[in-house]
Amino acid sequence: MISAVAAVAVPRPLLFGLLAVGAVVAVAAPQPTSSFAAGFAAGVGSTLVVSFMKGPGRPEPSGSSGEDAP
Repeated sequence: MISAVAAVAVPRPLLFGLLAVGAVVAVAAPQPTSSFAAGFAAGVGSTLVVSFMKGPGRPEPSGSSGEDAP
C-alpha cells in the first residue's frame, strides 16, 4: 500500500497571487489557455477557502475583552 504524503505549507499570500494570475490569464488569453487558467484559478481559490476554514484565526490582542475600558 502507498503511504500518505505529508502536507506542504503554502503561504496564503502566494495563494492570493496564484489566484490573481489565473484570473487575469483567464480573461486575457485565447480559448484553450483561458479555460485552463480559469480551472487553475478555481482550484487555487477553493484551496484558499479551505485553508481559511481549517487554519487558526487571528488571535485577539491580550487585554482586549471587546468592551471599552475607562
